[in-house]
Amino acid sequence: GDLMMKRTGFLLLSLLYSAWVLTAQSRILLPRPEPPRLVNDLAGVLSSDEVQFLENKLVAFNDPTSNQIAVVIVNDLQGYDRSDFAYRVARDWGVGQGDFNNGLLVLVKPKTESSNGQVFIATGYGLEGAIPDITCAEIIDREIIPRFRENDYYGGIDAGTNVLMALAA
Repeated sequence: GDLMMKRTGFLLLSLLYSAWVLTAQSRILLPRPEPPRLVNDLAGVLSSDEVQFLENKLVAFNDPTSNQIAVVIVNDLQGYDRSDFAYRVARDWGVGQGDFNNGLLVLVKPKTESSNGQVFIATGYGLEGAIPDITCAEIIDREIIPRFRENDYYGGIDAGTNVLMALAA
């Protein structure tokens, strides 16, 4: 009986641990804003006009193509690597239909006094052929970062999304 009790106890503990690990992994990093928007400036770096202009542009692109580009600006990556954070949010929010198929997520974490700025473009698997990671890296380096360095967050996101729209169309 004693060995059986120990085994059952161990089994129960490992089941509890597995359940805890799974919940930790499936925890939603960012609740999706209601109503859902394509431009989500959770760091407050864009003016309301800039947000609206980008939103209108991305909605107009989304409608005829069914490809979807979302922008998320956050102050904190919650300890995640930028690519991991971007892909998790894209999947949680269902950017580009279903399980992040034909979607692109532009993640921006502005530079602060205590942390570096981060930019990442996550590509849904349906668009990886049209826009491979190397292309995303080039768009970040050529279009987005130079404008961010001038403190022009709107200009960087606007220019970057223009190139993405041309490639994803």
